[in-house]
Formats: sequence, structure tokens, C-alpha cells
Amino acid sequence: MNNRSVERLIAGVEEFEPVWDGREKQWTFFFREGRPWIRLRIMKYDGTYYFSGSDFDSFGYPDQGNIDSNIEGRLPVWTKEIALLKKAVAHDPLEAQSSLFKKLPLRCRMGVIQRKNVRLLIPKWMPIASQLSGNEKKAILEILRKAHPEPLQSMSLKRFFEYCREAYQANPSTFQEVNYQSGLSGKEYYKRYADGRHGGLLDIAPNSSKAFERWYESKSWSGCHPWEIYRGGDSTHIDMFVVRPALQQKGWEVHLRALSSTRLIETCRIALALAKAGLPVRIDDAESYISRILDQDWVGIVPCEEGLAYAWHSFPEKWCVRDCVHLDWVYEDGLRAKAWLNNHLRFVAHWLPQEISAFLENKNTRAPSVGYKRR
Repeated sequence: MNNRSVERLIAGVEEFEPVWDGREKQWTFFFREGRPWIRLRIMKYDGTYYFSGSDFDSFGYPDQGNIDSNIEGRLPVWTKEIALLKKAVAHDPLEAQSSLFKKLPLRCRMGVIQRKNVRLLIPKWMPIASQLSGNEKKAILEILRKAHPEPLQSMSLKRFFEYCREAYQANPSTFQEVNYQSGLSGKEYYKRYADGRHGGLLDIAPNSSKAFERWYESKSWSGCHPWEIYRGGDSTHIDMFVVRPALQQKGWEVHLRALSSTRLIETCRIALALAKAGLPVRIDDAESYISRILDQDWVGIVPCEEGLAYAWHSFPEKWCVRDCVHLDWVYEDGLRAKAWLNNHLRFVAHWLPQEISAFLENKNTRAPSVGYKRR
């Protein structure tokens, strides 16, 4: 690595006022490198600078190993762009920020847009409601809007497997590729299709509520996945779990939970099957389910170079964002010209505040105390 190139870049970055997050110093810059725009984010922690961006692998300096030779050749360009920004900010910070945001493409921004509008722009994207029949949609909305059922007085492994039997029979097509068979017991279905890390659940005496309670209270299953009845990734599996009611030491609640919209239809059909069988269940995230089924929720817009898998975590929880899109998908659909889309999306979507480094460092400013945490 050419240390001088990195150090010149760092010297330019340090001319700008950082944002403090605890003991971390952070800077964010946007600029064009040729035709494309890039985002450059720098974090300084415990003497090391960590660089991340929209189109390169993260690296640290010093003592963080070698960086890609292609990145090393770009460092002088970044240093030059930051120097130009410094000159503009020194002249007029407001004008510098205004000029940047006028030029910054929407595809580099984060925002939210109502699902109904996404459906107008990308008609084939995630057709949740159309995957349910009219009767299914009506029935599941009634279930989701109902008050929570009363807690069960007792729970046993046998009873849990009664729930499992209905849950697996609700979506036979999910298991067609793994030789699904109808008419099996809940225990057999669970052994075939659950995560497998049962944490001793399968070893409980099936008819004993006391045995279930002892196993549950022992927490010996912590770190295992006894409740993951439909396998998947961190946010793409389906849980059906048993818990004590909040602030109570007696009774049991059965919860159904799947955050990902890719499992929403299956989860709805499980809930319908349990209701038909007279097995009370609480559906977590019910309000979000209602909004998604009715196309009334907020969908996140994520910068096009960033991944979507866990992007919904980046949005304030009060907006209940569960799905995200890239604007490139809208542009690629070709229903409207890009200029027309941008002109309307600026107002139809709602854009999050964009943090940028746009003020020069005051050398007399002291760092905040360690206990400070930026909100």
C-alpha cells in the first residue's frame, strides 16, 4: 500500500467536522468518479481509519492488511474531490450542500414509498395479495384483526405437535421437493422439516405438561432452534414458538412469526389452518401483515449499490418497513422514461435525511464525552 496516498486522503478528511457516535468519528462524502457517483464513508476508532463505500471492499489503515490495487489507484482521485469540496464549503456551506443534493441521483438516496405506488411502477414485483384467494384474504384479515386469544392453561409436547401437524399440512407445496407426504403425525413432520436443532424438545415425555414446563424453564434449549418449523435464513424462516404470557408465571401462548414477505403467504395459511382446527395462536407483526396484504405499507428505497437482504433494518421501526427495492428496477421496467420517473419520484417518495460531511472542522472544538451517543 502507498502510505502517502492514504495519509493525504486522511488529511483531507480530517479537515471536515466529524459526526460522533460514542467514541467513533464518522465522515460521509458523495462525489463523481468519472460518470458514476460513489459514496465514501470513513470511520475512525481507536486510532484506525475504516473506509467503506458503494463500490469497493472495506479496508482499514493502518495495520489492516493490503487493499486492492485498483482501490489504491483511486485514492488520489478521492483526495482531489474532497479538496474541491473543502474549497466549496469554505466559500459557502449552504451553497455547497444545495449544489450536491441537486446533482445527487435518487438512486444514491434512501427513502420510502407506499407499496401501492411500487406496484404501479413494477407490476410484477412481490404480488402478495394476488397469491391469496378472495376467501383466504377475507378470512386472514379477520384473524389478524381479532383480539389476542386467551392463554392456554397447559402445554405438552403432544399438544405442540398438534399445532405442528396443522402447520405442515397447510403448505404441502412448500415441501414437494423433499417428498412431502400427507397424513403424517405432527412429530414426524417436525422431524422431517424443522430446523433440527431441537434442544431436547423431542426428548420430552409427550403427554406430560410438567415435563414440558421443566424443559422450558431449564433454558437448556437456549442457542438451539426448537421453534423453527420451516427452515430458512436469519429472516426467511418461520417460527412457531411457545412462551409464558408477559409478566405471568402461569399459562402458555403459542406465537407464529415470519418477518420476511417471502414467507407471508405460507404463514397466513398456517394461521388459517390453526384457526380451522380450533388451535389458538398469536401472529406476531399482525399490523404489518394487514398493511402488506392491502398494499398499504411503506417500502424502503435503498441505494442501488447496497444489498437488500437486511436493508429494512436501516429504517425507523415506526415506519414498519419490511421490504426494499432499488430504483434501478423501476428504470429497467421501462414503463416510463427515466427523466419522467425522477421528476415524479422526488415527490411521490419520501426521502430520508442524508448525512454528509459539509462543515469544516473547528480546531477549537472539543470531542464530546465518551458517554455521549448520537441519536
